[in-house]
Amino acid sequence: MKKKITLAIALCAALCSFAGCNSGTPAATTGSSAAESAAPASETPAATETNETAAASAEQTPAPAENTDPDVIYEADGVKIKSTGFRNCAEYDDGPMLGLEITNNTGKALTIYSRGTSLNGWMVNADLITIKEDGYLNVGGNFEVPAENDTNTYGIYIGNFILDELGMSEIVDFNLSLEIIVGEDWENAVTTDMVTITNPDASGEIPSFDESGDVAYDKDGIKIVLRGANYDTSYWGPTVYLYAHNGTDKNITIRIPKSSLNGEEHTAYGDMDIAPGMRMKEEVMFENAASVAPLGKVTMTFEIYENSGTGEPKLLDTSGEFTAEYEPIEIKTEAQTAEEAEAARGWWKREGTFKDADNNTLTLTFMSTAENWSTNNWYANGSFGANYYWGGNVQIGDDGLSGTADTSLLNDDGTFSEGNPIDVKIAEDGADGVKLTLGTGEEYHFTPAAEE
Repeated sequence: MKKKITLAIALCAALCSFAGCNSGTPAATTGSSAAESAAPASETPAATETNETAAASAEQTPAPAENTDPDVIYEADGVKIKSTGFRNCAEYDDGPMLGLEITNNTGKALTIYSRGTSLNGWMVNADLITIKEDGYLNVGGNFEVPAENDTNTYGIYIGNFILDELGMSEIVDFNLSLEIIVGEDWENAVTTDMVTITNPDASGEIPSFDESGDVAYDKDGIKIVLRGANYDTSYWGPTVYLYAHNGTDKNITIRIPKSSLNGEEHTAYGDMDIAPGMRMKEEVMFENAASVAPLGKVTMTFEIYENSGTGEPKLLDTSGEFTAEYEPIEIKTEAQTAEEAEAARGWWKREGTFKDADNNTLTLTFMSTAENWSTNNWYANGSFGANYYWGGNVQIGDDGLSGTADTSLLNDDGTFSEGNPIDVKIAEDGADGVKLTLGTGEEYHFTPAAEE
């Protein structure tokens, strides 16, 4: 089923010069421009011409074609980007993905970046995913589109975890803007308009937006709310949760130039880039804040910038100092966390590096410590041969460790290509060995590696 695409920002006049172009049409149309299609005055039929002559002239000079493909996101200068709809990405971890068909007729390679994505009204960090013909994946911040013989599949991976974080169960609409670089011409990079892609299979209902909390700024359509805090015993210390709404028609950036915890200054990390009409959640962390205990008071100053995407952002406003006070958060002592970490280790004690007869490797690391504890947190990683690597978090179960590992392939040029995730299960094997079973059913038997 085709996905309905509507523009979030009006198209530029050049694209709207086609017959039938309006604010509901996609970002590009097909066919010749009106200037190219219009016949010169010397060729225009006179009013006295017969119907037959006029018909013959019409055959020689066809009218420009109207856009009939609402799935086209962008089309200009030999580049065409088209939505192929939403689907589950079975090649990765079965989360939702927006498929893209990219046509490159420039004769040069393309580099394409995301310049903003939002889901159901919330700004989100979605990955750009390239699925190679051999099944390997590249997941990250850009597409590398070859100049010719392109057999890749492209998409924007949204992931179930993003929906979970927003408390949503489906994609109703998705907004995106892309930056396109042709060859090495970075100075003339093109940023597409933000477009809205609607999911026709969704219910159309978006949960209401919760703006509860301590309002730190509310002016000219921009609202910033502190929605609580959490304390982490790691290096970063406290985390403060922010909510912001951009009710303007501008792209804005919110920065925190000054902040303090319990009266002590600490640099905050948590800039927010928000498209017009969108909302965003951000977890703000602080430098060298592990010593802040217990956390009771947070003070912040905010700067709001207009961010056009080119040049330096323009400062719109600076807030006054805003202070939020919380009930002191209980901080676990090192003795408590050490005891909990040991309990989390459970019955599984085998840790270290293991090898099998083919020199494949497996390493098990218990991640829960007095400084950074969480239940059953182990990490497993290893390699098969000289160029295939895997790794991921695994959890203690009734009969071993299990989880899903990411994979990567070392290319001849020294770069890595991401492969398909694999399910792994690790069990005891003999007196001190371990057995690795993959989701494919393959088994590998490892023994402790000799110390080097």
